[in-house]
Amino acid sequence: MAHHDDELDQRSTPQLFALYRQILRQLRARGVVRTENAPAGDYAEFLVASALGGTLAPNSEKSFDVLVGDLRIQVKARVLSDPPKSGQLQLSPFRSFDFDEAIIVLFDDLDYGVRQAVRVPVDAVRAVALHNQHVNGHIVHARPALLSAPGTTDITSLLKAAT
Repeated sequence: MAHHDDELDQRSTPQLFALYRQILRQLRARGVVRTENAPAGDYAEFLVASALGGTLAPNSEKSFDVLVGDLRIQVKARVLSDPPKSGQLQLSPFRSFDFDEAIIVLFDDLDYGVRQAVRVPVDAVRAVALHNQHVNGHIVHARPALLSAPGTTDITSLLKAAT
């Protein structure tokens, strides 16, 4: 068993995610798991905190994920195929707008490579958010109109460097 762990120790983070994706696809094919989304959110939060020199909020904090100075950042991540399938751009629901900006991270489904990462002011998120009673939150899609809205900043290269 130790030999196998040593082998994993030698792999880069993208290589580990590629292996993880292969394992998830196999588990899904066997009906063991229903989705392939597991670590995307945690990984995005880690990358954002690393890239911006921030700290991760405690898990109990529901309105933001990363603190950079006084800036409260809500991180949303999606894993996309190429080309993206219908529904893949829908972010997890926003339960509050008690944050300063959102960072939307889009990962490649092959190895969780950062495809795009954008800082979006809370007002731009709120402007496109649709309240949904069923999910008890606001639904937002990571569409080009949002990702290039006034006040947004593309930070793809910063997050790629953090991997």
